[in-house]
Amino acid sequence: MILQVGHIKTISKREKNLFGATNQAKIRLFTSALKFKYGFEVPKGYAHGVGLDNKNKYSKRQDVPELEINQLDDYQTFNGLGLHAEVFKKIRVHLIFGVKHDGRHKARLVADGHLIEIPVDSVYS
Repeated sequence: MILQVGHIKTISKREKNLFGATNQAKIRLFTSALKFKYGFEVPKGYAHGVGLDNKNKYSKRQDVPELEINQLDDYQTFNGLGLHAEVFKKIRVHLIFGVKHDGRHKARLVADGHLIEIPVDSVYS
């Protein structure tokens, strides 16, 4: 059987679309799968954590964000420039939930630092 050039292009295009669809399905499955750490389900966000707390009848995941924000305040992490600062940029923050090996629940407040330029005078990784 002799294949013409048009047939080969059609077959390769179908194969490429099939591989793309398969990869998208893998990504969807990975991001929607439940994650467990040390026997506890790790929430994807605050609302998911509240739902897990209500289901399990405790408030572990509702208490840890407040603790994290209080620690940031105690350590004076952010320097206020005031309302009349010449240069400022608003960046997003989100909570990352986790579980320690001894069963303690932890939340970290993470800023989307890729949205700003790296300051030359204060670089810390």
